Amino acid sequence: MDSGKKSFLWLVTIFVAPILLGTLLFFNLERLGFEKGSVNYGNLVQPAQPTKVEDLKQAGAPAVLEDVITKKWTMLYIENGKCEEFCQARLRTIKRVRLLMNEQMRRVRTVLVSSDDVLKSISSKDNPDLVLTEAMPDSEFLKQFPEQQQEPIYLIDPFGNLMMYYPQENPDLKKMIKDIRRLLKYSHLG
Repeated sequence: MDSGKKSFLWLVTIFVAPILLGTLLFFNLERLGFEKGSVNYGNLVQPAQPTKVEDLKQAGAPAVLEDVITKKWTMLYIENGKCEEFCQARLRTIKRVRLLMNEQMRRVRTVLVSSDDVLKSISSKDNPDLVLTEAMPDSEFLKQFPEQQQEPIYLIDPFGNLMMYYPQENPDLKKMIKDIRRLLKYSHLG
């Protein structure tokens, strides 16, 4: 074999072998005992679940609210009972995350779902951008959301699909903001 052919084969080997090896490893990671990593902090809902709002009402309004979870990225918190310390901390968390989005803040909405009695106790002065909504405890709307016993913060895309939630008791604001910024960067919706 002449030196030209040898050089060509070496070049092909040097450039093609890493690609083949990487492809084989990628598709066989679980068989080799490795877990596929994730860059998101929140728990992803796969596939994203469309949400229905037929029995969701805006506080004080008699009609069903159509656009409460569409057209913007929505951070939704479902309050279970009285809005005491934990609930107030969750409301402060979603308010801070939204405010810390800076120029992207207008693309994010915060929503609280609770009973009418609790909604009357929420100060609109302290939470001017919080959308207050009401759902009955046995409503179909509430049945759509996973792990409600942990009282997570849910993230809904502009099409109204539940796509992620944060079940952590004290979620890391920086990591939540990083997740949402990444979504906003690659999505020009909302």
